[in-house]
Amino acid sequence: MKRVYLTNAEYDYLLFHGSDSLVAVFATIRYSKKDVVIRKVGKKGSLATLQSVTGLSRTILLKHLPILIELNLVEVHFNGNIAVRGRNWSNKNLTQFRNNKLIPMNVYKNFVDTKTYSAFVRIHSRIKKQERQIEKKAKRIEVLEACSRNKRLSQGDYRIWKNLYRRGVTLEELKLKYRSNSTISNLSFHKILKDSDIVNDCNKNSGKDFKLKLLKLGLITQHRLTVLKYPGIKDQEFIENESEFLRFGSLSQGSLGVYHELSPVIKIV
Repeated sequence: MKRVYLTNAEYDYLLFHGSDSLVAVFATIRYSKKDVVIRKVGKKGSLATLQSVTGLSRTILLKHLPILIELNLVEVHFNGNIAVRGRNWSNKNLTQFRNNKLIPMNVYKNFVDTKTYSAFVRIHSRIKKQERQIEKKAKRIEVLEACSRNKRLSQGDYRIWKNLYRRGVTLEELKLKYRSNSTISNLSFHKILKDSDIVNDCNKNSGKDFKLKLLKLGLITQHRLTVLKYPGIKDQEFIENESEFLRFGSLSQGSLGVYHELSPVIKIV
């Protein structure tokens, strides 16, 4: 596995005009450029040269190289050398896209793994956003709990309390919705992968397969959480009725009562 960097603008630009495959091809070509240009190999044409240097198949290059040339990200010179646009060019020319940070892209020997990593970039972004929201909600709960105990608030905490008070947000409401761990459902994995909001079993299976690929590549970890929600109860009808009111996870019968299996905790490695 090797690593190369794309800007936000390059990543968004490639996804807008193509897919994770196009991102993966461009990342692989950029990584393979060790000089000012990728120099022609002997009497080989540009396609054969790229095939030799990058390890990408002819089929993949035939499909994606014309798009990269049309997008002006790759240029084939008259002498057969191949120029690959750098980040300076992107900063100047892709101003319609956000361009405020670098995105690390893993380039694998297996092209499918590189393509999977391109989609993982969006999973990474989703989980980091969830973690920031979790920290923010935890702080709000901390402030409201301190206020309920008549503790003196700092100036910053007072501003948080004042904002929550104006919006009518209560401690009970926050605790009800609060989750201390990041999670993504199988359907959400599919939505992030395919940018689709269609709900069906096929898409859930697609999301599960995508998640398993990320686990296999060691990019994420998954940990299931189960808690004893209703001790001493053994009633299948009760489980079915209560399941209708669940916001996430599922209920199941155990030896000590009814257990609530929460959505799995997903962490970035």
